[in-house]
Amino acid sequence: MSTTTQAASVDRLPRGPHRLSRDEVVSHQRERLLTAVAAAVAAKGYGPTTIGDITRRARVSRDTFYEQFASKEQCFLAAYDEMTSALLAEIVAVGTSQADYVDGVRDGIRAYLKFWSEHHDAARAFTIDILAAGEAAHAHRDRILDSMTRLFSSIATRAAAEQGGTPTVPPVVPRAIVVATVDLTTECVRHGRTGALPELEDDLVYLWLMGLAGHDTAARAVAG
Repeated sequence: MSTTTQAASVDRLPRGPHRLSRDEVVSHQRERLLTAVAAAVAAKGYGPTTIGDITRRARVSRDTFYEQFASKEQCFLAAYDEMTSALLAEIVAVGTSQADYVDGVRDGIRAYLKFWSEHHDAARAFTIDILAAGEAAHAHRDRILDSMTRLFSSIATRAAAEQGGTPTVPPVVPRAIVVATVDLTTECVRHGRTGALPELEDDLVYLWLMGLAGHDTAARAVAG
């Protein structure tokens, strides 16, 4: 589910003859279904959402749904994986483009918060409802948390190379900070403040830099 697709309306394919290939038609239908499942789950919750809810939002038939996915769960997890993979790719792209790791942390956190603030349905579905979607969903969520943890650890390595004297980060710290980041995001979404997520920027910058390099570096970053 591309970020542009998530923001766009779920439109039908052109009526009548068109020049789209079969692969293009299938891809378009898939994107609509991935967008629709996030919207349906955000509106009703994972459990009550039906395949009918998804197909109505996507404006496709049930047969089309089953050509793409075996179940609601498979569709939901495909949407989760595509959205979170796009998010991580964006964080890495902006976070590694800065010459200084502190600026990289800020830009990465800013991208993370902006991403979710602009994708309200996905933010709710993939931070709150993912927790009610069963063991497979928990495993997918754990993989994303693991990826974010490895990202933090790579930043810690960069910080040590760029700034002498940074403390050695115990293995528990990256995971704890990632979990705290996700929890703070989820709390904001749960209270209907998804659009206000960018307001967490300084708090998260401090949290990440405190874990990486200590209070002085973190305090300077949010003060300046």
